[in-house]
Amino acid sequence: MWALRAVGLVYLGGVFWQRALSEAAWAGLGALALGALLASLLERRKQSLDSTLFGLIVDNALIGAILWVLQGAAWAYWLLLAPLFHALLRSGTAGALLGGVAGAGAVYTASFFTTGESIPADLLSQSWIIGMLGLGAALGWAWRRRILAEQDALLQQAEQVVAESEAAQRRIRESYRELAHHYRRLEAHLTTLQDAAELLHALQQARDPNALYQTILERLRARFGASGAALYLTDETGALLRVACAIGSLAPLPQTASLTPVRPFQKKPPPQQVADQLRAETLRCEQLAEAHGASAERADAIVQPLLCEGRITGAVALTTRAEGGFSLETRARLRDLTPYLTGLLMLSEQLRLMGARLAETQLLYDMENLLFSTDSAQSLAQHALNLIKTLLPYDHAQLLLKRGEQLDIAAQVGAPPDLRTALATLTATESELSLQHGLIVDASHEHAELFAPLRSLAVAPLRGGIRLQGVVALGRSELPPFNELDLELLQTLAFQLTSVLERAQLLSDLERLATTDGLTGLYNYRHFQERYREEMKLCRRYQHPLALMLIDLDGFKRVNDEYGHLEGDYLLVQLAETLQSALRNTELIARYGGDEFVVLMPSTNLQGGVAAARRVAQAVRNTTFLDTTGDPRLKISVSIGVAAYPNSTDDPAQLLEKADEALETAKRNGRNQVVAYENTA
Repeated sequence: MWALRAVGLVYLGGVFWQRALSEAAWAGLGALALGALLASLLERRKQSLDSTLFGLIVDNALIGAILWVLQGAAWAYWLLLAPLFHALLRSGTAGALLGGVAGAGAVYTASFFTTGESIPADLLSQSWIIGMLGLGAALGWAWRRRILAEQDALLQQAEQVVAESEAAQRRIRESYRELAHHYRRLEAHLTTLQDAAELLHALQQARDPNALYQTILERLRARFGASGAALYLTDETGALLRVACAIGSLAPLPQTASLTPVRPFQKKPPPQQVADQLRAETLRCEQLAEAHGASAERADAIVQPLLCEGRITGAVALTTRAEGGFSLETRARLRDLTPYLTGLLMLSEQLRLMGARLAETQLLYDMENLLFSTDSAQSLAQHALNLIKTLLPYDHAQLLLKRGEQLDIAAQVGAPPDLRTALATLTATESELSLQHGLIVDASHEHAELFAPLRSLAVAPLRGGIRLQGVVALGRSELPPFNELDLELLQTLAFQLTSVLERAQLLSDLERLATTDGLTGLYNYRHFQERYREEMKLCRRYQHPLALMLIDLDGFKRVNDEYGHLEGDYLLVQLAETLQSALRNTELIARYGGDEFVVLMPSTNLQGGVAAARRVAQAVRNTTFLDTTGDPRLKISVSIGVAAYPNSTDDPAQLLEKADEALETAKRNGRNQVVAYENTA
């Protein structure tokens, strides 16, 4: 808006000069210019209704003056829309209403000064007065409606979040109540049954689930006189029964490949059918055992399914070659002990799951802290892969981040194949396994050769909203393969990692913006002062030389006056690029203010500083700068003042002052030259 005010004032000044108006008209123009300056300053310092109202008065007074000098030209009325929309953007509904009133007042005032009539008689003025009032009211109403709609949407989102939080709390309470119920029931029965007491004692002594399973089977084998014992448990998906532990003559069972399927979404087989299938398997294993010399025909087995709410969660198998096999009493004892054994294993599983959830929570917390414990995005990605390995073991891993339309490797562990080409081929041929949803590839997959030597691969997307930012891929060269639960956990970790990476990038951008000039991309004055103070300390301590040059564009005001400020800004951008190409990477280049630049050159004496300054001046003279349309158009020169410690002064804190004196000398002597300040004391 300040640019429009400047253009309007310049236009009025030209008209006043051409028409040789009275001193009163020039005084009014001066008042308008002062008001425009104050309005621009107020708008930059704060965004309030007062500053908006003041700006409206000044802007509409300026437009009214333009209407007056143009004698109410029809096209000039459209200028009234600029202050109205500016006020709407700054102060919303109130700004729109005030803008409409101010615009109507400007039309009325211009008409009065033009015609001298207290009530405008021409249809154009009347139409614009009514139109500005109506447009201001309509825009204010529309803006108010939009604000109310956004507030309603925020309230609905807040209500939804509260409802989801309450539902999650209810589910957590229900889970803990169920766990407490199973624990109390097990504790009540263990006090009455010796067998159950020994099982509980085994739980207390076990350091991990495998140790617990081993202890339980050893005690069952001893108490029931069995030659072998095995424990089957369902896997994490609930679809398969697998051997969790086996001892004695059934010890080879873990090496067998036979599993009892319990397929989801299908009719579950009855417990007796599962027991018969497992009994046949354990009998074959017992008959092949060579642990003792008894006849294989005398082998007997008991298989007792472990049921929870009608669902098979596992099974216990005992075998013997004793004459007569297992007695009915022994079978009844095992059957009576089964509920307690089921509760014990469920409690152990709950404790294991709680430990796993705690580990997941700790991992999410550690991943969140990566934002504050790493110094770069690449280091953060590498640490994230190492953290994921503690919860999801893998042999190889890659983290790929999107750069434009390509995926680049940001971090990796091990020596996996380059997954970029393989993933592109996979997603191009199988849209249902898109990276947008995550996927698992095992050795039986038709594209498994693309990922060799990996036998199992889990890939989860890194998504910010609906935009894919990258992928994280984990690979295993050995069994077991990844399953759907592993993929679900990886997706949760990938979501957290995406949030951490986004915030790390945001912090990096904020840090860059805090130290760089918004127009040229060079360091700003604040960062230059910080580095200047650091270099002064080093100079005083180690007596290192330090050079500094101040650069000023010759005739930059003329460029702005002839071509406009937009061309001047573009010229400054090109000049910054020229300075960067002419100077070394170790030299700090900063925008000192306006069309002045400063260069800090550590470990450089006055001779080296002058050589660098002449190189810069020559590079600028040899460059034809482009205008905003891309045409070579502008030729400029620079004046440079150079000072160095200790050649120019014994105090490095005076370098900036000495360089400024040298620059003033270069300007006085005709510009387009390099002047060095030498200590003549």
